Amino acid sequence: MNQAAISDLQDRRVLGGVVFVDSITQTSIVDRLAVTSADLTLRPNRSGVYAIFNAPGFSALTSEFAPAAAGWPDAQSFEIAVSDPSRRYIARRARVQAPQPLAAAFTPQRVALYAGPSQALAPNWAVVRASVTASDGRPLPWTILQLVKSDNSIIATGMTDARGEAVLAVMGLGVQVSANASGSVTEVTIPVTVKAWFDPGAFQQAPGWLPNPDDILANLASNSLRQGQQSGALGSGQTLLAAISISV
Repeated sequence: MNQAAISDLQDRRVLGGVVFVDSITQTSIVDRLAVTSADLTLRPNRSGVYAIFNAPGFSALTSEFAPAAAGWPDAQSFEIAVSDPSRRYIARRARVQAPQPLAAAFTPQRVALYAGPSQALAPNWAVVRASVTASDGRPLPWTILQLVKSDNSIIATGMTDARGEAVLAVMGLGVQVSANASGSVTEVTIPVTVKAWFDPGAFQQAPGWLPNPDDILANLASNSLRQGQQSGALGSGQTLLAAISISV
């Protein structure tokens, strides 16, 4: 055998994994994304999972193919940034854990990506196209939006881009059972409310700054957030245009 054809075998343990999920379909995004981190070394595989190959202070763990569970350290939080070269999804930051617990070593952490205004949408989806502005007309970037039914259930979540534009969509809305005691038993549209939350701190960020929408989603009741909403009716294959103004 040609010696040059022989390659060394290496056993290497990764410290965790991250998969990015389309917020509309809840499926993993396999197309290549631009994922960066000041601390982590990440590499994608063909399934769309970004493996964490290294992290500060944990290099020694990557060579422990069969580590002892008792000696496995607690996970720490690290920041990553992700953007889509095709501009279908809005760029964002996220926090991920490394090293992941051994029991969850084969379960990638999920990070939701929100559709941008140019995202391709199926013709039978129920769609909301929203524009969020301040009372003085300024666009409000990185505003979190939720589409809420009359029973207060949340059926879609999204985020505005740098221009204050957002798209939300619902798959399989179909014909709904009427909530009215009289009249038609079914209806092709349902009443919905588009709710919006804006963090005024976004105006203080440097150019190129990216939001972490989880920071807002985890604190929707915070007094520091400014809110607005618009109600309407929505059905399968229909588009609701929402123009929301928020006093900031």
